[in-house]
Amino acid sequence: MLKSLISNTRRHQFFNLLIFYSAFLWFRIFSSSVLGPYFLEQAVSLKQMILGNAWFFLTGSLWLVIIKTYSSRTAWWQAIVLSIIAILVVVRVDNLWQYYWYCILLGLGNVLFFIPYNIAHFRLTPSHRTSFSAGIMFSIFPVIAFVAPLLAGRLAEMSYLYIWYGSILFFFVAIFLVKFQSRFEYRFNFRQDLAYLKPTWLIVVLQGLWEPIVFGVIPVFTLNFITTPLAFGTYFSYLGLVAILANLFLGRLSDKLNRRLRFLIPTTILMGLGTMFLPWAANGLILWLVITGIIEFLAPLFWNFSTAYFVDRQPDHVRSMPAREWILSVSRMIGFLLVFFNF
Repeated sequence: MLKSLISNTRRHQFFNLLIFYSAFLWFRIFSSSVLGPYFLEQAVSLKQMILGNAWFFLTGSLWLVIIKTYSSRTAWWQAIVLSIIAILVVVRVDNLWQYYWYCILLGLGNVLFFIPYNIAHFRLTPSHRTSFSAGIMFSIFPVIAFVAPLLAGRLAEMSYLYIWYGSILFFFVAIFLVKFQSRFEYRFNFRQDLAYLKPTWLIVVLQGLWEPIVFGVIPVFTLNFITTPLAFGTYFSYLGLVAILANLFLGRLSDKLNRRLRFLIPTTILMGLGTMFLPWAANGLILWLVITGIIEFLAPLFWNFSTAYFVDRQPDHVRSMPAREWILSVSRMIGFLLVFFNF
């Protein structure tokens, strides 16, 4: 099936990119997926965790404005190095700002990794296979998110030393794979690139405002129910499992029908309805498991359809991806600040 996705000349490069993407996700998810209970033990409050997520996206958006020209390999190398530094910063937490620096460094790494990755991924994708290719990308994450938190939770239950040592090991794997990736430059021209996104900026803004639910609210508020590393990791493995279903099939189907909005609109509505039930679900663990499971099942479908729609409407990826990431970062930061001030 992958043979139909890309030509023979690009297949090897595409597989290298997917392996690199998988290694980076494994490193990031293993190293941070069960740190919620750890931060809680270190006297970081839930409200401070929400503020840390706002720092995560604020620094990413500022970095894009300040540093305008990038090389893909350099950006990937910096992203991985900043991510391991973030982990080392919180090996022993004596001050709240260590947690905030952890969020800041991961936020910079997030921007530095995913902009060139998205450019490279969709450059290697034929235009008529956009949604199927997005389905592949968004199916890798839940598979890793199913396995890595379980392993991390089991190890952290014995000692968080295993998380620190494992993170260093997986860091070296990810950094080694950088040299096998393509080298290209990309630039963020603030005014021109944002103007280029005029056809799609609204859906990107709405996506960014909603995503704090998945990236912060669900992980942080789960600590009201689950406070041990193994149980926390098991919960996130459950979310990874429900997110695996139907991504590739629905991505391929929407390619055939060429009607992204036909799938995007109802998925968005269902996701919004699920989000509205979150405050009610916070009254009990069973309700929380059901509602968050529904949201986490719909979220990758939404990301699949919305990303494919965006790529189809904005084919110049070198211009569109940095601008998209900037809008997402600012919108996510605003979303987290709204949660923080209404905590």
